[in-house]
Amino acid sequence: MSVAYANIGVYIGLFTVLVYEDQPMKCILLLLENSPVTSVSGPMEIFSLANSFVPREQRMKLQLVSTSGAAVPCLGGLTLSVHGGLTTSSGPDHANPDLIIIGAIGPPDARPVDFDPKVLAWLKHQHEQGTKIASICTGAFVLAASGLLEGLPATTHWQCVELFQQRFPKVRLCRDAMITQQDGLYCSAGASAYQDMSIHLVQEFFGEAVAQQCAKALLFDADRYSQAQYASYQPCRKHVDDVIHGLQDWLDQHFSLNVSMVELAKKVHLSERQFKRRFKQATQESPLAYVQALRIESAKRHLVSSNKAIADISRRVGYEDVRFFRQLFKRLTSLAPTDYRQKFSLHR
Repeated sequence: MSVAYANIGVYIGLFTVLVYEDQPMKCILLLLENSPVTSVSGPMEIFSLANSFVPREQRMKLQLVSTSGAAVPCLGGLTLSVHGGLTTSSGPDHANPDLIIIGAIGPPDARPVDFDPKVLAWLKHQHEQGTKIASICTGAFVLAASGLLEGLPATTHWQCVELFQQRFPKVRLCRDAMITQQDGLYCSAGASAYQDMSIHLVQEFFGEAVAQQCAKALLFDADRYSQAQYASYQPCRKHVDDVIHGLQDWLDQHFSLNVSMVELAKKVHLSERQFKRRFKQATQESPLAYVQALRIESAKRHLVSSNKAIADISRRVGYEDVRFFRQLFKRLTSLAPTDYRQKFSLHR
């Protein structure tokens, strides 16, 4: 009798293991109001493509949800239906997902600072259960608001990095990164970076071979490691220092001139030390870095709109030393000038 019970126990244990192994991987895509549709539909399509390359039992179950389960108004006047909600019986409360993807939220400064506490609590709970969570673009603001990213690396759209840093100073912002990851938490950069993130996650959940198949099918270039090449320089002008504002106006027109820091300080009737401290306090960067950024931004415009030689462009923006110009350009954009022109030029 004891042997029979032992055998039954073995069979039950074996059945439990088989049932567990047959459970499909689950991914929940969280759609919030005024989100760009592609930030959730894009990852969904890429994971669906990955599913097509593997046997049925290895596929990932995809579920699109909203907070309430109701359809969500998105950017562009579109309304998207969902499979369920966080608070509905058809929602993911007991789904134990392997992965949650938070869609972008559009311009975060057009939203209330505080997000729905039910959403934030749900994200924290799921991560505590071992679920990996990825944010797309400005979805990083939601993930950071949950507190999960404190002390960890994160990235978001390059236009929103200053606002992100203001709101979440305890998060280690990697402003140029396309993807960050640590402790099962992932962030991706600007809008189209959902592709980079999705391929990255496909590789983690399905393996490198399937990820390569997806990349080839999508004509996806897997060599994008920085969003610096896409970013446009945005000088800080939200301060209230009229003296520095006046100098910024002057630099907008004269950045290519060979003017020393001492001469700039004299223009605003300050000592060099006072000038550097006051300029950085107002703009959040040193005068030298500010002038360099203005020059490289001008060089980028010349590169994409003309066929001028690199040496000519270097001199036009203020650098006689072409070698130094090339080094600085690559440091600030992640691309050499010729590569930048090839990638973005209007005159191919």
